[in-house]
Amino acid sequence: MSPTPPHTNISPLRPRDHEDAARVAISWLAERHRKGWRKAFEDLLDDWRPEGPEDGWQLDEDGMTMVSINAGEWLIARGQIHARGGLREINSYLLGHDGPYLTPGQKAWITQLRERPLCLYRVTDVRSGEGLTLVDELDAQAEPQAVRERSGSLSAKPGMLMGARIMQVGDAADGHQELSGAIYPFGKLRETQVLAQVRQALAGAAALKLHAENTRDLAEIEVARAWMAQWFEPAPLPQIRDAATGDAMLLVTDHYRVRDAVALAAALAAQPDVSGDAQQSWHRETRGGDGQLRSLAAINPGREADRIEVFYRTQRLADEGRTWFEALARSAVQHLTREITDPAGSLARASAASDVDAPTSAASPASGLPPEVLAQALEQFIHRHYAHWCDETIPALGGLTPRQAITTSTGLERVKGLLREYEDGERRQCAAQGRPAVSYQFLWDALGISR
Repeated sequence: MSPTPPHTNISPLRPRDHEDAARVAISWLAERHRKGWRKAFEDLLDDWRPEGPEDGWQLDEDGMTMVSINAGEWLIARGQIHARGGLREINSYLLGHDGPYLTPGQKAWITQLRERPLCLYRVTDVRSGEGLTLVDELDAQAEPQAVRERSGSLSAKPGMLMGARIMQVGDAADGHQELSGAIYPFGKLRETQVLAQVRQALAGAAALKLHAENTRDLAEIEVARAWMAQWFEPAPLPQIRDAATGDAMLLVTDHYRVRDAVALAAALAAQPDVSGDAQQSWHRETRGGDGQLRSLAAINPGREADRIEVFYRTQRLADEGRTWFEALARSAVQHLTREITDPAGSLARASAASDVDAPTSAASPASGLPPEVLAQALEQFIHRHYAHWCDETIPALGGLTPRQAITTSTGLERVKGLLREYEDGERRQCAAQGRPAVSYQFLWDALGISR
């Protein structure tokens, strides 16, 4: 579980009372304690930056701006500075009698920065130009949080993982929440790494029975370090495994010429574990230990009238499936070629192309297929692929099925977030491919939930 923020004994902020609090504080520190501020800033970045060759900062202007904002806010909340002959806590120093002139609202904001933890949140809804809905990625019991966030909502996508501090403006009855200003977004390929690092830090703190504030500090520094590492370390290859078999995911398609369509259809129809027809597709399925049907092979019409494509999710399924299929079909088909796609490599390239944002599809329109035909084929595939989704365990839902998860408010929001993430990805893919979008409304309807 994420650290719980301590109780705040300050007057609630009124909207805009806190405006420019961080800027005023940083300007004062930089002017009055130039050397001390510079050293604190550089020491912090050295602590965040991963070990490696000293080849300088390889960041563009936007990247440096984000680093400056995040580091500056971090120092206000957690940092120390050499000033007036000693080492001082920056937050307390700013709020003390030797600090800068701050309005009551600015003081309240700086106090909140110290008290509010930097947590990992999953974006589940984006209201462009208005705000976001976030769920705590490490606390399955925490309620969803609606925050006002105008600028961040223009670039955030459903499904994005990011570190952030949520601040309270106004009282609980007549106020709202907003982000503090510093955000730490993660690319898809970084999520496993940062979650593992933070969980390890929390587990270590629990084993040592550390104070809550020390536990919070350990978790926060891991978030910052993992965020910074995105600019200095190569993206890790994703570990994609098939949920049913546990094998590494490898998309394998065997292409065949059909010599005798009638004989092939008869052979497939005679198999008790095969369903479907030649017009749509055949499916060979097996029932797993969880009672759910899992696909062993999908036999789809090819791009030409006398072709078929047999699709498998792993190398082992493909090797075993080809032996089974060719023994069944015999002379009714002729094998032409095998096409293999490594989803790990594709995801790595997509993530690299999108920097730290959620990866977008770089797929191009299928050669020779009109957009409407491509959309229809994808719709059929999506409906087949998600046929049992409502009752399949989903890692992003903590091992629950969507139907189980929606029984709580937090689980419901997580499920909605997943569906919005699917839909956002589909919007980007259909735009890139120049085709009509495929609707995921059937999943909303299957669960009986509204948007």
